[in-house]
Amino acid sequence: MTSFVTTAFSGGTPRAVVLVLGFAGAKPKHVAKYASVYNSLKCSTVAGTASSMDIFTGNITNQDIFALDAVQQVAKVLKAVDNDNGNKESDPKIPVVMHILSNGGTFITNRIGLMLDSKKSGGKESVDEDIRLFGERLKLGCQIFDSAPGYFTTKASFNVIKSMISNKVIAYPTATMFVLFVKTLDTLSYLFGHPTAGEEFWSQLQKDTHCLRQAYIYSHDDEIVEGKMIEELAEDRKAISEYIVLKQFENSAHVQHLRHHETEYVSFIKATLEEMEEKNSH
Repeated sequence: MTSFVTTAFSGGTPRAVVLVLGFAGAKPKHVAKYASVYNSLKCSTVAGTASSMDIFTGNITNQDIFALDAVQQVAKVLKAVDNDNGNKESDPKIPVVMHILSNGGTFITNRIGLMLDSKKSGGKESVDEDIRLFGERLKLGCQIFDSAPGYFTTKASFNVIKSMISNKVIAYPTATMFVLFVKTLDTLSYLFGHPTAGEEFWSQLQKDTHCLRQAYIYSHDDEIVEGKMIEELAEDRKAISEYIVLKQFENSAHVQHLRHHETEYVSFIKATLEEMEEKNSH
C-alpha cells in the first residue's frame, strides 16, 4: 500500500506533477493543504510524509523505500499524462516540481538525489525507467523548500523534538536525550575520521545538480531552521544553479507560512511556476 495520495488535475494537461514531501510528524491533512495549492494552480500532485521514526533514527533503508515509492508514484502520473497526449515527441514534457517541507522532506530529497546518481534501484528494468523519467523531468522543474533545509545545530535538534511533544514534562527530557544521542554519534564520527551525518547532509545539498532551480521559503522567526543558514546555502547554490529565489516571511514560525500568509504564499508559488515555464519555453 502506497504512503502517498495522488490528485490528478482533471481540467486537461497539468502544468507540472508536484511531489509534496511532508515535515516530520505531518498528518495527511497537513500535506493536503499544500497539495491543494498546486491543484488550484492546474498541477497534479503526489503527497506523503515519511515516518518520523525513520527520519529521527536515520533509518536509511526505510527512507530509501519511501523515496523510491515517491519516484514511482510521480512516474506513474507522468506516464498517464504522456499516454493521454499520445506520447507525441513534439508535445512539451511535463516537469516535476518538488515541494519540500522541513528536514523531514529534505532527508527524502537527499535520498532521491542519491538514487538519481545511481540511476538504478537494483530491481526491475521498469523501476529503473521510473527513476530515469523522474530525473529527466525534474531537470525541467524546480525544488521549493519551505522551512528547509535546516542545518544540524544543538538548538535546532532540541527545538524540533520539543515542538513535536505537547506534554512539556515529557518533551524537555526527551529533547535533551535526543541531543545527547546526536552528539554521541557526532563524536564517534570524528574519532573515526568521518564527517558527521549533519555535515554529509549539508554537503549533498550544496553540491546536488539534479535540479538547478530552487526557491526557498523561510523566516528568521523560525526556531527550528535558521534563516541565515538558508541564505548561505542559497548563496552557495548560485554558483551552479540556473536560478535561485528566496521568499522571507515575517511573524510566522516553522512550517506556518502558508497558514499565516496564504495570499502572498500562493502568489509566490504561482510566480515560481511561471518562471519555470518561461525558462522551459526557450
